Amino acid sequence: MGVIGFVLSLIAGGFMLLGLIPFLGWLNWITTLPLGILAVVFSALGISKRRGGIGVAGLVIGIIVILVAIGRLNLGCGIF
Repeated sequence: MGVIGFVLSLIAGGFMLLGLIPFLGWLNWITTLPLGILAVVFSALGISKRRGGIGVAGLVIGIIVILVAIGRLNLGCGIF
């Protein structure tokens, strides 16, 4: 589970970087936030099942991705 969460957090991070481009903030609603939430859930499940560094890395990256995406949406008033 931790590996799945880590991979999802990397994919969400890629979409987050695309969402930082002006007028592509809507990408954060459609891809970044749902993938980031799934990444955090899967990473937390991976940590609870068995201790692993990859699960912790996925959890940290997922939380950072969610926070940056929400901050970007706040700057663009939720749209831009």
